[in-house]
Amino acid sequence: MADDVINFNAIRLTTELNKYHKHKSIPTAFFDGTFTIPDVLELLPVLSKKYQRIALNLIDQYKVNLKSSKEELHKSLLNEYTAFLENQHTRNERWIYPAVLKKYRKNINPIRALVYECREIIYSFDHHNEHHGWIHSLVTNPEVYHQIIEDVIKDRAKVDKILNYYVPLYEAGDLDIPLEIRHLRTLRNDLLEYANFFTSLRKWDPEI
Repeated sequence: MADDVINFNAIRLTTELNKYHKHKSIPTAFFDGTFTIPDVLELLPVLSKKYQRIALNLIDQYKVNLKSSKEELHKSLLNEYTAFLENQHTRNERWIYPAVLKKYRKNINPIRALVYECREIIYSFDHHNEHHGWIHSLVTNPEVYHQIIEDVIKDRAKVDKILNYYVPLYEAGDLDIPLEIRHLRTLRNDLLEYANFFTSLRKWDPEI
């Protein structure tokens, strides 16, 4: 039964491989994100011997092309990386609370600052401390909570988009992973941590 299943991705890939074999240039499908080298490697076992040879030739040329344009690739990554940092939803002015930010380093992500502040009040909650009461009511407010989660998700989606595009290119070219990608990977984990933290905080009862 398994032999009767049509692998449409493999069929689409053979179309691109035919283009490569005919024109001896990497098809645009490998530059617009339609196909990546990891996709080719994954489909390689189901291709015929002929298309396996063409695919391996394409991979070799792809690596050469990437290495020769390494500077342009990094410049493109840097532009997207910088644009993201300057337009993070979790840095929106709605999250700028001077009473919180004054306690932390300059330019800290305000959502990260809220995480630190909430952790502090969890360990030392004081019913007579107005600041503690304000922070707790703020982050457990349904509207505020959902806005935080929405902004975290938007930022994470953008990080995923950048990583999913550039990481396969660097890996396909056997290029060293740049600092920007490493930072985005860390930031991606941080954003997941923020979402999980604020979700768990809604269940926290200062009376217990």
